[in-house]
Amino acid sequence: MYTMNNPSRISGPEDVNRLKAESVAQFAEEQKKHNMAKNSGSTSCQQCGYCCLQQPCVPEPGEFEAIARFLGMEPAELAQKYTVVNEDKKGYFLLWIRETQGDIAGKYIPYYRTYDRGYCVFFDKENHECKIHSVRPKSAKSSVCWENPTITYNGIWPVHEIQKLLPDFDPNGGKYVYKTNEIGLPCKVRVA
Repeated sequence: MYTMNNPSRISGPEDVNRLKAESVAQFAEEQKKHNMAKNSGSTSCQQCGYCCLQQPCVPEPGEFEAIARFLGMEPAELAQKYTVVNEDKKGYFLLWIRETQGDIAGKYIPYYRTYDRGYCVFFDKENHECKIHSVRPKSAKSSVCWENPTITYNGIWPVHEIQKLLPDFDPNGGKYVYKTNEIGLPCKVRVA
């Protein structure tokens, strides 16, 4: 495995410190552009979308089926079209893809792709609203940019639950080779 959330598993051609620095700089620049409650002194959401740009929300296992139903999909279809698997020290979780990550949907996300830029795939940039607002995950409901709250949610998924939705998910990492994807980015591809 090779994500920014578990540096002990990092391997590959990219310099994680450079990617992290670029990401931090980009978010600092974006904060200036957004009409954030944090910037205006407001204590209510300004629907600026910065939270959807900074980090797509993390659905908990118990929330996933309701979101799929809302979108008129089967849970496996939702997972394959709109999620990637990531990990932290406690385990694995599903994460909504960013608009720039459609080419890796339904896959274990390579660590360097966790720094991709772009909004959550469910953020409507034209209307500044969440496309799944009424069923959005608890992590999105508790996200407030004007405070620094401690967000507690159980976004960790048991491996067998991820594999129900994404049968190719391999927590042992499998064997990978580097290839270039259709937009010219290097990516690890699992081989049998």
